[in-house]
Amino acid sequence: MRILLSAYSCRPCKTSEPGIAWRTINHALSQGHEVWAVIEKSEYEQETLEYLAKHPMPGLHPVFFQLPALVVKWVRGSGMSHSVYYHFWQHKLLRVAAELHRQVGFDLAHHITFGRYWSPCGVRNLGLPFVWGPVGAAEVPPRSFVSELPLRERVFELIRDSVRALGTKDRALRDTARAATIGIGVTRESCEALRKLGVRRVEQLPQVALSDEDLACFDRFPPPPGGPFRAICIGRLLHWKGFHLAIRAFGIFARNNPEAELWIINEGPFQRELEKTAARAGIASRVRFFGHLASYDEVLAKLAQSHVLMHPALHEAFGNVCLEALAAGRPVICLDIGGPASQVTPETGFAAPATNPAEAVAAMASFLAKIAGNRALLASMSVAARVHVRERFTMRVLGSVMNSLYQQAAALPAPPAPRTIAD
Repeated sequence: MRILLSAYSCRPCKTSEPGIAWRTINHALSQGHEVWAVIEKSEYEQETLEYLAKHPMPGLHPVFFQLPALVVKWVRGSGMSHSVYYHFWQHKLLRVAAELHRQVGFDLAHHITFGRYWSPCGVRNLGLPFVWGPVGAAEVPPRSFVSELPLRERVFELIRDSVRALGTKDRALRDTARAATIGIGVTRESCEALRKLGVRRVEQLPQVALSDEDLACFDRFPPPPGGPFRAICIGRLLHWKGFHLAIRAFGIFARNNPEAELWIINEGPFQRELEKTAARAGIASRVRFFGHLASYDEVLAKLAQSHVLMHPALHEAFGNVCLEALAAGRPVICLDIGGPASQVTPETGFAAPATNPAEAVAAMASFLAKIAGNRALLASMSVAARVHVRERFTMRVLGSVMNSLYQQAAALPAPPAPRTIAD
């Protein structure tokens, strides 16, 4: 098929939004489709074209555009201003996509980035089968988890909730939902949000899968080591990553495990609060902050020396680090919320009940004690984690499923008649 891909954020990398779009392109090309990927010009064009000059990808036709230079200069920043720019970029995409369709004659349109359910998409008005997603960002932590955060972080959560609520009232978003032949949510929460918006058919799929090269890398990981128990947290030190909950759980566990350590990799604005949490728990000397490591290989080396990944995020659409830890044979501890919970099974980790912070922390501490005291159980979970990833989270599996959805979308009745641009 000839596929029009809405890929605002896209470049040849492995992580975050750009990497998700890049892998989607590779999935489609591997199934024999041709892809016209519409990408934001100002940030991603040069790197993408340089890569393609060295690594030609027959069947890929990148299309770059941006809003006027003055808008880029004054609006396209970070945070809220970037969201405003993105909204107007998608609005212009309505015209760009319509013109491309007149020139090419697409069989299917697919929106991939940004992968959030509360923003409209500019490939919705083409009268084509339209696949929307995977999208996330519908995950909401229970109020009790938010209420104990410092004031600045509570304000952040209030703004996040308000922006999403406002976004769902946008007629363009409702039009996107109506036009979607198939909507794909990353988590159960996002699937439910898509249904509420009026998407007719909703499926759940991960945003990220591992390539054969990735799997070969993680196959070289040794089993969990002997010796003192080590838990690890990997990610930007942001409040919503939930590392403060990991520290509190580790503090309870550490009372009966005097040699155990918790390693925290990366840096961020919440580090000072995490350090205070460790001090209050009486384990400041047992929590090691390594900061931002120089290379990905160094991060993997720390993971290889650890026994379990702790990632109790309050709202995480997927959580690539959880998938990588499982592939490396390291069980994952998370909350029963969002993307991490969609990856973890009882055989491969532990999803703590997201009832309230005290219960979640106690449950995570209990699980730490369970696997630290039973290394045979830890070893069996390590093996099960590797198998689980290879059965459900590889590019081969995800590419095959996505191709099947493309075929099904093309065979379903046409979407409602499109509104005109003027409408």
